[in-house]
Amino acid sequence: MKTRKAVLAKPAKFVFKPGAATLRKDDLPVMIERLTAEYDVVAPVVRDFSIALEKIKSANELARGYRDVQSPGRYVLEKTDEPMIFTYANGQESPKKFIHPSRLLMFKGARKDGLFDVIEEDEPERKLAFFGIRPCDRQSILVLDRTYITDHPDPYYLRRRGDAFVAVVNCTRPGATCFCASMGTGPKADRGFDIALTELADAFLIEPGSPKGMAMMSKLPTKPATQAELSQAGFWIEDALLHMGRTLNTTDLPQILLRELDHPHWDIMKDWCVGCTNCTIVCPTCFCYTIADKVDLSLQSFKRERYWDSCFSWQFTEVHGCNFRENLRQRYRHWVCHKLSYWVEQYGVFGCVGCGRCITWCPVGIDIVDVATTVRGGV
Repeated sequence: MKTRKAVLAKPAKFVFKPGAATLRKDDLPVMIERLTAEYDVVAPVVRDFSIALEKIKSANELARGYRDVQSPGRYVLEKTDEPMIFTYANGQESPKKFIHPSRLLMFKGARKDGLFDVIEEDEPERKLAFFGIRPCDRQSILVLDRTYITDHPDPYYLRRRGDAFVAVVNCTRPGATCFCASMGTGPKADRGFDIALTELADAFLIEPGSPKGMAMMSKLPTKPATQAELSQAGFWIEDALLHMGRTLNTTDLPQILLRELDHPHWDIMKDWCVGCTNCTIVCPTCFCYTIADKVDLSLQSFKRERYWDSCFSWQFTEVHGCNFRENLRQRYRHWVCHKLSYWVEQYGVFGCVGCGRCITWCPVGIDIVDVATTVRGGV
């Protein structure tokens, strides 16, 4: 398979922050080494035939030489002979896995001398560094920040999010279910990162986004980026913009969805959606959880844990005497409207970042872009 080359025919529309430099690909291990000295580094790896996010110790653990094939309800990871590293889009996992864990011990206790000693959750020993996440996932972190930090700060989230380092990789080859360009979250990151990388043929263009990022760049064997390298990076990002897998018209979409709560297309959902909760599990911004207390049979110890929950589950909206979203038509409509309408009023941004995960990992292939487009009238 041949390596792609950027054709520089006209000025690129993307601009890069002052201080952009290049790092040879052979020196990428140096960057990972510098990061692991200060952080627990989370990066894309290959696990269970897909791209996953895991903590790594060296650059050798990075997923490289792979390409994914995605479509509604389908994900296949293929090995390639391309020299590029980041030739894949997102897998099913996102940073949410680490800053809002699916299972979290809040506190535990044990009986002692007739009383209970309560031990709160230990604070993580090391800060997190996200390396190689995409601009849409960088936006998902900012969206979760609004949920868990803005009005009522969540101490468990803050312990993990805290001073996390974010090294984002701009997209040069989006997946077939991606629509980050429509949501304004990619293919190039414009804020919310410490370092942004764009992969070139033999190097990475590195863009500082914060004082922490500049400090990290000062520890790397970089050189000032040339105009040719800036142009090449810009054109490859623009190529990704032109080859998005999906397009969603978001103009007045929040208001349109609110007006169309009785649209007949929602009726199709009660027969199509199976209520498996996959879309909410893989969504990088879904934040709902439930809390459970567990007491051992001897009544000598207990613990309180919280788990991810989903608005697609029956129990989620079950209250004394009724269930106020008793069928899948209502639950699916609520989820779509929360992502593309309610969230805008609630937090000032869309809850959807255009990553396409809910489309790829839906077992029956429901496409949120098609649904929203149909409800808004196909415009």
